[in-house]
Parts: sequence; structure tokens; C-alpha cells
Amino acid sequence: MRSFGITLVFFTSLCYASHCPDPNLRQAVIGGDTINGSVILQKKPLKFAQLRLYSSAGKTAWVGVTDKGGSFRITNLPPDTYRLDVRGWGSATIRLNPGLNKLSNGQIPAYSVQLMENECVGTTAVVN
Repeated sequence: MRSFGITLVFFTSLCYASHCPDPNLRQAVIGGDTINGSVILQKKPLKFAQLRLYSSAGKTAWVGVTDKGGSFRITNLPPDTYRLDVRGWGSATIRLNPGLNKLSNGQIPAYSVQLMENECVGTTAVVN
């Protein structure tokens, strides 16, 4: 028996204003308890940028930096709506929705967010 993976990609387009012109593109809704992400600025990874994640109550939930590839990973988060501030990039809203943790066929997607030019946010969901 041969198994195969399916990759579903939901990705927003780049914005060309000083701030992302569509407020819906400044936020992401993902499942899971982890925010995997990357920051791209001027078509290059934003290396060693300071990150601060705030809960909906305004409390600091996590502090860290991007790695040399502009990536970051924040784990063990409860469902909530978070604000992620990235020094040198801006801020985005990320909501962890437990309703997205499992698909109707039982598969569990893995999500990541891409923080792109002009404070626009894209999401990717991978299902294997």
C-alpha cells in the first residue's frame, strides 16, 4: 500500500503600500498550539529580529528573536488571539483556533505564517 501527502497552501499576495492595505491580510487564523513563522523584508529574511507576543489580555506571552533564516517557533500556547510585534517589521494578529486542529478526514494540518513586506501576513497549511 502506498501513502501520499497532500499540501494545501493558502497564501496571500504581497502588498505594495506602506502598510498592508487590507486589514484581513494583517492577521492569520491557524490551528494547533504552535506558531511557526518567518519574516521577510525587502525579499530577504529578517535575521535576529526581536519578537514579542502578547495575549488578548495584553500580557506578554513570549519574547524571542528570529534565527539567521528569519524563522521563529513559539510552542505550547493556549487558544487565544495574540498580537505579535516584530522589531523592524511591524505587528500582526494571530488567532489560534482549536476548531482547525483536525480535518474532517482525521488528518492534522501543520500551519505556518509568513510575515511579508508591508505588514502583510500569509498562512500555509500542510497536510500529509
